[in-house]
Amino acid sequence: FFRVGTLIMSMTYQQFVVHATDLKKHSDAIDDGWNFCEYRCPANESCVKYLVKKKIQKMNESSLKSDRSENKIPIVCEYHILYNPSYSCPDVFFNMWYTDGKLLSLEHVWSLVHYFIKESVVHDKWNAITQEMHPFSSTPFFRLHPCKNTHVLEMLGFSSKNNYEFNPLIAWLSTISPLIGLEIHLSYGNKDSKVEFT
Repeated sequence: FFRVGTLIMSMTYQQFVVHATDLKKHSDAIDDGWNFCEYRCPANESCVKYLVKKKIQKMNESSLKSDRSENKIPIVCEYHILYNPSYSCPDVFFNMWYTDGKLLSLEHVWSLVHYFIKESVVHDKWNAITQEMHPFSSTPFFRLHPCKNTHVLEMLGFSSKNNYEFNPLIAWLSTISPLIGLEIHLSYGNKDSKVEFT
């Protein structure tokens, strides 16, 4: 766990599900495409919920090639928000590929990172975004290292013991979205969402 003063920077799975349900409720209201998926663990038959979003985004061709073309090409993006029990925090896995099915390389994914974020993490970029096997599908996905996720929760001052006027999962996702090429609708920041825990 990460600590700021006496605050424990962790999120339980139950809290994750509550926050994810709240996120999906707003997503449904604005037709933003987030859906719940379930994974049943073969070892103990337990069911794990996670969020999935798949959409086509227009990317600048110049970011994906060495030329200066300003043409925009469609890229299929898929995002999975899971709970990481080892780090007690949300975890994001994502993939990007061309419409012909060819996956983007890690270098291409880094070329799409927003410029104002890229400078702050470029010295540690290979530890920030890596390519790993998805824990549920055993297929290669890009992943934001969970250390970065716990660091964001720390910056947000999140504690599993507190009540919030905001959804910390949405705040976390909004913070990391420029790193993973995810567009967050502005209405998520304005929604009336009070989540309480006892």
